[in-house]
Amino acid sequence: MTDRNEISPNDDLLDKEFFETISQLNEGLEKIDALDNYNPGDQWFEQMVLRQQEQLQKKYRRELGWFILSALLILSGVIFTLMEIPQLFLILQAAAAAVTVIYSFKGAKKQVDGR
Repeated sequence: MTDRNEISPNDDLLDKEFFETISQLNEGLEKIDALDNYNPGDQWFEQMVLRQQEQLQKKYRRELGWFILSALLILSGVIFTLMEIPQLFLILQAAAAAVTVIYSFKGAKKQVDGR
């Protein structure tokens, strides 16, 4: 039997590489710690937040405007159709209901088949 307490030359080489790697990592971490960290002041963050809020308000106003415009166009089309051609209005309502039922059925079937 061989003595397990003996250290082979390969183990010494591995230990040396391990300690070199550890020392390189420590040197790298010290260099990172030595870098000057710049933290912007509170005023910079406040200005950034104000700019973000202004942009969001503009975006919301634009979206609200498009929503109101499209709602008015849709409602005026529905009212015009209802007043002028009631048969067409009823056909469109039936078609919308049919499309909704078919779409819901297909979605439920995909959910059941997906399990």
